[in-house]
Amino acid sequence: MRRSACVALLALLFSTSIDATTLAPLTFEQLVKESAAVVYGRIVDVRSQWTADRRFIESVISVEVLKGLKGRAGDTIQFTAPGGQVGRYRNVIPGAPVFAEGELAVFFLTAHGARLPVTTGLTQGVYRVQRHAVSGEMLVMPPVLDAGRIVRGDARRKPSPLSAFEASVRSLAGVAR
Repeated sequence: MRRSACVALLALLFSTSIDATTLAPLTFEQLVKESAAVVYGRIVDVRSQWTADRRFIESVISVEVLKGLKGRAGDTIQFTAPGGQVGRYRNVIPGAPVFAEGELAVFFLTAHGARLPVTTGLTQGVYRVQRHAVSGEMLVMPPVLDAGRIVRGDARRKPSPLSAFEASVRSLAGVAR
């Protein structure tokens, strides 16, 4: 009896599906090329809602476009990100970016048909922008990705001036200033 219960328990454990979010790391060039639009902007609204099939929660992010770096963007743009909270229900997706009103960032966006765009590569497509405390210069912070071993002094993890970052995006996208 006890042996049958153990076998049944093991069968149940191994028969359930395990969902995971797995993303291949994108190079900066791939990120620019695969994005339909790249904009520098300020988040003005974040609201969560159920998806049309009511199976998941997604967040709709509204951004005031301060500068378009690739693609066509108006004064504001909206995109979605998986996860959020509606009432007492919260959906957390590992690897999905989380946003707050007032944040400045460069957003790499990919279109999916008639739906609102999404960030390219989830967190890989969001570069936060902060003002340097001493110089006042706007610096683009590379996203924190768990892509293996972290090396102290790695040039890919250093913030870069917004103007230099903008120039590199435009050159890879083939967009004249």
